[in-house]
Amino acid sequence: MRRVVGIVVALAALAGCAGGAAEPGPAATVTRPAAVAVDKVAAPAPMPAVDLSTLPVADPWAVLPAAPVDPDPGTMPSGLLVAPADAAGAALFDAPSGTPFAVLPRAAYLGDTSYPVVAQQGDWYQVLLAVRRGLPSQVGSAGVNEATGWVRAADVTTSTTDLSIRASLSAGTVQLLRGGEVIATSEAGHGRPSTPTPITRTFVMSIYPDPNATYSRLFVTFGAHSPSLDSFLSGPAPIAIHTYPTHSGAISNGCLRIPADMLDTFAAVPLGTPVLITA
Repeated sequence: MRRVVGIVVALAALAGCAGGAAEPGPAATVTRPAAVAVDKVAAPAPMPAVDLSTLPVADPWAVLPAAPVDPDPGTMPSGLLVAPADAAGAALFDAPSGTPFAVLPRAAYLGDTSYPVVAQQGDWYQVLLAVRRGLPSQVGSAGVNEATGWVRAADVTTSTTDLSIRASLSAGTVQLLRGGEVIATSEAGHGRPSTPTPITRTFVMSIYPDPNATYSRLFVTFGAHSPSLDSFLSGPAPIAIHTYPTHSGAISNGCLRIPADMLDTFAAVPLGTPVLITA
C-alpha cells in the first residue's frame, strides 16, 4: 500500500498538482518582422501650366499641321463628347503628356459645341477637331481633314449623345440615327468630282442662319472641310447640310443638299453630334 501511495504522489508532482511551486516553462516565442528597406519613388511631376494665349485657336479658320491624324476615320464615334471646362478653352496636345499645339475653344464658330472622343489613354481624351491639317493646294486632298488633338480630362467636361448622322454618297442619302436605329432618311445631293464631299468622320460643329444664302434657312455645318477648295466665299470651306432646289446626285461644292421639308429634322440635333460620311 505504501508503494502505491508513493507512485500517486510522484505522478501528481509531474502534473504540477503538488502544493510546491512549479518549475517555470519556456518563454513564449516573439516574432518580429525584419526591417525592410523601402525605395522612395517620387510622384510624377505635374504637367506644367500652358499659356493658352501663345497658342492658335482650333477653329475652322485654323490650319494646324501638328494635329495628330484620326486613327480610324471610317468608324462612327461612340457618342462620348467633351467640352472645355473653362471659358478660355482647353490646351490641345499632340500626344498624352506631349507638346501643346492649339487651344480647343468652347465655340468653334457660332454656339458652344462639344467634340467627339475617338480614343482614351488614362486621363487623356483624343477628340475630333474642326480644323484643317493643311490646305488642299499645298497637301492634296488626303492631308486636309481628320485632324485630332489630345486634352487632359481635368480640362474638360464630358457628356454623351445617342444621336448620329450618316451620309452615303453612293446611296444618295443622309440619315439621322438614334442609338443605331434610323429615325429619318433624306435624299441628298453631294459634291461634284471636282469639288467632292470628303469621306471621313466628323461632327456637327455649328447650326446657324446665313442671311446671304436665300436657298437655305439654316446650315448644319460639320467640322470636316472641302478636300479641294482652299476657301469658299472668302472664308474656310467646311461641309454642311443645307437645302437646295436640286438635291440629287453629284451637284454641289461638297455640301449635302436636302429637300426643304427635311431641314428641321437635321437642324434639331445638338452640337457635337457625330457624323460619318461614306462612299
